[in-house]
Amino acid sequence: MFDSQKVKDLNELELIVYTFIVENMEHVGGMTIRDLSDSCHVSTSTILRCLTKLGYSGYTEFKYALKENLSRQGQSFEAFYDANVHVDAFLKKVNNESYHTVLDPAIDMIVGSKHLVFSGIGTSGTLGTYGARYFSNMLFNAYAITDPFVPAPTRGLETTLLIALSVSGETTEIIKQIENFKRYGAKILSITNDQHSTIAQMADFNISYYMPEITGPDPAEEFINLTTQVPVIALLEILAQQSYQRENNAKD
Repeated sequence: MFDSQKVKDLNELELIVYTFIVENMEHVGGMTIRDLSDSCHVSTSTILRCLTKLGYSGYTEFKYALKENLSRQGQSFEAFYDANVHVDAFLKKVNNESYHTVLDPAIDMIVGSKHLVFSGIGTSGTLGTYGARYFSNMLFNAYAITDPFVPAPTRGLETTLLIALSVSGETTEIIKQIENFKRYGAKILSITNDQHSTIAQMADFNISYYMPEITGPDPAEEFINLTTQVPVIALLEILAQQSYQRENNAKD
């Protein structure tokens, strides 16, 4: 709701107003400017200067924006509940025998690779680290790239599988990384929310999970994505388990 760059320009008294609003958002909506003035122990003119610096033309516009923000937060909870319905349907689907047709090509790629490299940014990066550890626990040679700007090695990628994680499938840094890895011979397996995304189209094989996309409650923070990642964790664990079984069955 508030631009962090604008907050930096607030003076000491204005910061008192800002801090009180942030800590009491659910109550401020029902307060008059005089009520807020008394609660913060500052003048009404200080409150108006604070709101002006934060990008509001007056107290009325601020209260309207506050109401809209609280409404979006309530909707995000409802959307999360809705996402649970989709997650439940997804987990039932992956337990169906027919879903093997979706997973088998990915398992073939994993088993046929000597090195597994996981990559992603933000939450996807955290899941990439989890995936690398989980596969390592299953005795695969796996590691995660935590810095997307690390240059791809120019040799030895012919036996490497890059497992790219991205909700949108449009992450610029991951797209560039895929280009570099493909240039030097690596195969690409992507796990995205949309099969028509750029990353999905660039990959040698893609698995999509189709969850409702949910953004953060603050429109100013466009890069925050709250889309559930439960399907990604399930896919990573299933792929690791199935790949391990495939390798061991081949040895027997």
